[in-house]
Amino acid sequence: MPLALENLLDVKHREKSIVEILELSPEALKGVSNSDAQKLKEAFGITTIRQLGENKFFMAAAALARAGMNPDYDPGPPPFWLNKFAQLPDSYYVNHPSGRFRVHFGGVPYRGRLDDTARVIVVGQDPSTDEAIARRAFVGNAGQRLQKLLYKTGIVRSYIIINTFAYSIIGQANNEMRIIAQEPIIKNFREDLLNTLIERNPIEAIITLGVGAKEAMSTWNNPENKQMFHLFHPSAQTGLEDNWNTHLPLLIANITPDNPAIIDATPYSGEWSENTHRMNIPRFDLPYNLPDWHGTEGTNSNRGPDKIKEITWTSILS
Repeated sequence: MPLALENLLDVKHREKSIVEILELSPEALKGVSNSDAQKLKEAFGITTIRQLGENKFFMAAAALARAGMNPDYDPGPPPFWLNKFAQLPDSYYVNHPSGRFRVHFGGVPYRGRLDDTARVIVVGQDPSTDEAIARRAFVGNAGQRLQKLLYKTGIVRSYIIINTFAYSIIGQANNEMRIIAQEPIIKNFREDLLNTLIERNPIEAIITLGVGAKEAMSTWNNPENKQMFHLFHPSAQTGLEDNWNTHLPLLIANITPDNPAIIDATPYSGEWSENTHRMNIPRFDLPYNLPDWHGTEGTNSNRGPDKIKEITWTSILS
């Protein structure tokens, strides 16, 4: 075990593996007494170091502490969600017989809150190039349009975004991809995330973006019968304005806002290619040290000449 981790433990446990250590009582931690461990057990039912690290109350306290520091980046998934995302079936995507996935840049499982505070779940189709670079879902042009929509409903932070497919697809979401979306390994991972999010968060609405996401979600059992809103994908070439204008007042009526003062029920109108209908991705949604311009001004990356293995990333700075 690395020396830095050894120093967190009492001397007698330092030769154990990390797997063994996680199953030890919290009193194995340096500075935690047997009496302290007993109090943790009595108060929270915590009997192991793993349970202590994944406890929802301690995670909530850590999230509030980060919010108090006003961090300008996403520190990444806490231990509970790291374990969940570790179940992403990467090899299944990489070796899928359809050859329909761009696998060279890995999967992108989420963007948003993983601290049990989300009130809105957004389900999209698949990550694209901006997402592959940022390692977060919906950060390019489509994501910035989504961000503006959420803002108009008064939501600035209380959301979590996932996709039908954690890997980018090649081509359009045709019937073949609709069938693949229901393959058990892909479906079970997606629905386990959904069920866990529903269980842990005060979810008030689920937004699907695009036909592919809508159809993928049609077979999910929605265990708590959460309200669902099926919107056109932000990149839709036709019908987007009418569709979003129809749903905007419904979303406002059904979602408790983070900030009621910013609710804007003004219908969409005008040119969608301009910044009017976009909003920069918040820095607290993006990893540490990503350039400030990433997630702004539309899409900053494109697939290169080799559309499967190459991404061209262009800075907007002069």
